[in-house]
Amino acid sequence: MNRNKSVAVLAGFAAIALSLSACSSGSGSDTSTTSGSSAGSSSAAAAPSKAPSDMTVGFVAVGPEGGYRTAQENDIKAAFQASGINFKYSAPTSGNSNDQQSQIAAFSSFVNEGVDAILLDPTEASGWEPSLQSAQAAGIPVILVDRSIEPNNTSLYTAHIGVDGVAQAKAAATAAVAWAQAKGGTVNGVELDGPAGLSIVNDRSNGWTTGIAGSNITMLGQPTGANWDTATAKTAMTGLLQKNSNNIQLVFAQNDEMAVGAIQAIQAAGLKLYPEDPDGIYVIGIDATADGLNLVVSGQMALDVETPPNFGAQLVTYTIAVVNGQSIPQETFLPFQTFDQKLAQSTDIPSRGY
Repeated sequence: MNRNKSVAVLAGFAAIALSLSACSSGSGSDTSTTSGSSAGSSSAAAAPSKAPSDMTVGFVAVGPEGGYRTAQENDIKAAFQASGINFKYSAPTSGNSNDQQSQIAAFSSFVNEGVDAILLDPTEASGWEPSLQSAQAAGIPVILVDRSIEPNNTSLYTAHIGVDGVAQAKAAATAAVAWAQAKGGTVNGVELDGPAGLSIVNDRSNGWTTGIAGSNITMLGQPTGANWDTATAKTAMTGLLQKNSNNIQLVFAQNDEMAVGAIQAIQAAGLKLYPEDPDGIYVIGIDATADGLNLVVSGQMALDVETPPNFGAQLVTYTIAVVNGQSIPQETFLPFQTFDQKLAQSTDIPSRGY
C-alpha cells in the first residue's frame, strides 16, 4: 500500500473511532437514535486489524421497488465502493422484490464464500432463523438494513439500522388526528399497505392504529394491500370509493407510490384533495420522494413522512467496526421529518436527490 493510501485508511479508521465514541456518548443532537446494548466483541479502543481494502461484504438486497428503494440501494453501493471494500450486491433475479427464496440462496452463498460481513434487507420478516444461525456458526456478523425480522430475536444478528416504522406512522397519525378534530364529526379513513409479511408494513399499521386510537377517525375495514405500487393502489382506491359511496375523508398510504395511486383515483372520481380544497380528502404518504413532496407542495397530498435513504456512509462505518471486533449500537433508528405543505414549500427538493 502506498503512503497516501495508508494515510487515507488511517484517517478513515480515526473517523470510525470518533463516530463510535459519539454513538455511546448519549449526545442529545438530532442524529440517529440508538437503543439496546452494543453489538461486537472487543473494546472500541482496540486498533483495527483489517483494512477496508482487505474486506469482502455481501449485501442481500431487495432490488427495484420504487423511488425510495432505488435511492437507498444506490447510496449504499456508492458508499461501499468509495470505501475500498470489495462489495458484492445480490437482489432477487426473478423481478419479484418479495422473492425470499432468492434472498436465502444469496445469503447462503455469501456464508459459504466466507465473506467478512453480510448486510441483509429482508423481503419477508419471518423465516430467517436458519440463515442467521449459519452466519453465526461461521463467525460472520450480520447487519439488518432498513427492515427487521420477526420475531425480533436480537441474538441472531449483530445490529439493525433503519427508520422506525412505528414512529413514522405515529407522526402521521398525530397530524391527521389534529386535522380530524378541527374538521369535527366522524372522519372515515382507509389504509393502503405494502406486501403482507414485511416488518415495516406491520410496524406502520401498528403505529397508525395506536396513533389514532380514541380520536374521531374511523377506519373502514382492514388495510388494503396495494403492493407499494401506484397502479395497484389506484385500482384499490377506486374500489374503496365505490364500496363506500365516496364517503371517505382520509387515506393513509404506507408509501408515496400508493399515495399517488390513491390521488389519481380520487381525482378520477371527481373528488377534491386537501389542502388544495379545505374540504378535500386528506391523503398521507410515506417516504418523501420528490414525486411525493411535489404533490404536498401543490396541495394534492396533505402530508408526507420521510424515510431517509442516505445512510450508506454510516453503514460502512458500522461494517468496518464489526469486522474488526468493535462494538456498535444494536439498534439505530434514522432521524426523519414530517412534511406538510409549509415545510415542503421551503425545501429544496431537487437537492435531496430522490
